[in-house]
Amino acid sequence: MDHDDFVAPAARAVVATLAPDELALFEPISRAYRRDPKKVLAQRDRPGEILGSGIDVAVALLSPVALAVAKAVFDRLTDRAGEAVVSGGGKLWKRLRRKDTSEVAITAEQLDGLHALAVERALELGLPQERAEQVADALRAHLEREG
Repeated sequence: MDHDDFVAPAARAVVATLAPDELALFEPISRAYRRDPKKVLAQRDRPGEILGSGIDVAVALLSPVALAVAKAVFDRLTDRAGEAVVSGGGKLWKRLRRKDTSEVAITAEQLDGLHALAVERALELGLPQERAEQVADALRAHLEREG
């Protein structure tokens, strides 16, 4: 499981829920984020610079934040998977590495922790509390659907 398997689809789900007008820009922003996440996050209020178009729009994009939040959640999940590998002989890691992760269930308690992490990361990136909660809610809904 990596960026293509988790981060981009999770972030796309958040954008589809909260900023569907931005979906046309999601793929190029996602590619730019994979190349240089710090640059994309720093320029999220200047989409023309992110996309290299030179067109400047006075709007802060949600896609970079959604990608960063999904990445933080992915990192937490892989950290937990690493802990499980140590204690469980590698079985969980083998399941996580497969494309079909239907055998790996995230508990309600874990979802609560991931939701809190998502809110925290979104706030760090400058979103207001209400929008950070919306991002975390959309990400949680995606995880519940997929998981």
